Amino acid sequence: MRRSLLAVAALLGAWGAREEDWPDEDLWYTVRIADAPVGSLHTTVSHDGGRYLSTEAMHVLVHRGDDLSEMQFQTDFIEYDEASKPASLPRAIETSYVQEFAKQQIKMLCRFREGEIELTSHNGEQTHVTVAPLETTEWAARLQSRRQFKQGCLAGAEAIKYRTVRPELGPKVVDVTSMRVGRESLLVDGVDTPVTVWDVAIAGVPVNMSEVYPDEGAHRCERLYQMRMQMPFGDLRATISNRAEAEAAAVHVEGRVLPELVYAMFVPLSKRIESVNEAYEVRVRVTLRDALQKLELPTAGYQAVAPEARAGADDAGPPRVIVTVNVEAPSKATAAELADAAFTSPSAMVDSSDTFLQKLAASVASPRGAKGKRRAGAAGVGAGAGGGGPSDLEVALALRDLVYEHIETKDLTTAFASASEVARTKAGDCTEHAVLLAALLRCRQIPARVCHGLVYVERYDEETERGGHAVAVTPDGHVHADGADIDESAVRAQFGWHMWTQALVNGHWMDLDATLHVPYNVGHILVGTSSMADVEGHYEHMGMAGLIGNLDMELLYQRYEPSS
Repeated sequence: MRRSLLAVAALLGAWGAREEDWPDEDLWYTVRIADAPVGSLHTTVSHDGGRYLSTEAMHVLVHRGDDLSEMQFQTDFIEYDEASKPASLPRAIETSYVQEFAKQQIKMLCRFREGEIELTSHNGEQTHVTVAPLETTEWAARLQSRRQFKQGCLAGAEAIKYRTVRPELGPKVVDVTSMRVGRESLLVDGVDTPVTVWDVAIAGVPVNMSEVYPDEGAHRCERLYQMRMQMPFGDLRATISNRAEAEAAAVHVEGRVLPELVYAMFVPLSKRIESVNEAYEVRVRVTLRDALQKLELPTAGYQAVAPEARAGADDAGPPRVIVTVNVEAPSKATAAELADAAFTSPSAMVDSSDTFLQKLAASVASPRGAKGKRRAGAAGVGAGAGGGGPSDLEVALALRDLVYEHIETKDLTTAFASASEVARTKAGDCTEHAVLLAALLRCRQIPARVCHGLVYVERYDEETERGGHAVAVTPDGHVHADGADIDESAVRAQFGWHMWTQALVNGHWMDLDATLHVPYNVGHILVGTSSMADVEGHYEHMGMAGLIGNLDMELLYQRYEPSS
């Protein structure tokens, strides 16, 4: 669930900005969701000593469940101007991304050098430095790409393409395409102003975005007047305004209705999984409502995915697949996955080099026994014991139990904390459970990665018609968001966005969910996996963005007896 928020958070910082000598800027925008003011966007451009500095800073207020959450994002981009760039160096000098969410801060600084990049990630008290090869194909720095857009726009181009780096997505170079879609008028400073609307597509980011520029005057094709983004909780728009108005929108006012970013993303299921913790196998039809998008879910861990055979007129319908989750049939790791050092190496989020984490992982010296009365999550993975000590399987299950018990405060007040922070604070939701378990597994030399997707939950409030969150699943299989008893007649089946962990045990990927009282259950739909390496940024998690608010799910089959 939290990584879905992280995906949304990354997107909120992804707009604003496309050299001639680029003019200095100091612009303010009011951010609205579903036409309700929720925050501010502040962009600046300054030029000094042959270098340009451009910044984008956003401050947004939202609800997560019943809690008010404050999110702040800032990206900086420093680049040479045309006359000052050394011949052997890239145009970009450095980029940075800072995120503050629920009083947690993440910082990423990327320095571009000849032939390589140096990425410094800072999460809580931990700093991690990674050096990676620099993209060799031609790409544009931020203002350089803005100039390319402006030139194409003024020339009347219908489509403008360029390659650039988005700091909020990490150091990966991405392809960006702007398509002219039409003209309209926009109220700017109380005046109806002619503008041109452009649809913007960032490769690998399946979210509908648009940018609006003036169609006449001194700032034609240059100054961003509005950014639009379709979100599951309401269309988001940042419209040029003034500082006073923008800053006022970022201040909480009692009684103001703010968008809710957790319950609004839940996906109803056609019927209940009767005993999710007891089932060996379930089969679910997943349908993507948008027929123009692709539906690509991975076969990994206990999940197998196959396209649904359709014929005739039905073949032209929305994309859909059949997802089978079978805890007796873990998938084998590929040769590339077996050789991938990212699954055993520390990163800023999964900081397994931390001494406190290493001591915590070492405290599991012998099998402690899996929680719950069944082995859900361990089936299909051989013991593989060697040397007389506990097997990797036993260690993995024991570490999962350790995380389940170690995190005492299970709520939505922590955001994107590193594993070492979680180990010390003992607080967090599914994201924190997932990264802590991944780090502890790596401390014990068991390759591990983090999963993002959906988890089955049962919670229904007749008055608010809202579901609960997927971090406090109790032994009866329900999610009690407020601790209240549930009227069984009012229970509704649904899936909420979630994170968990996979361990590589004896050549197979084994799913483990440290938020549950059992090691795992069949109520999971995997959307993607990530090593959480620093060079990935948020990019590997962006695939889920196009699925949020865009799925239908139907339960087809459930099995409660072992296959043999």
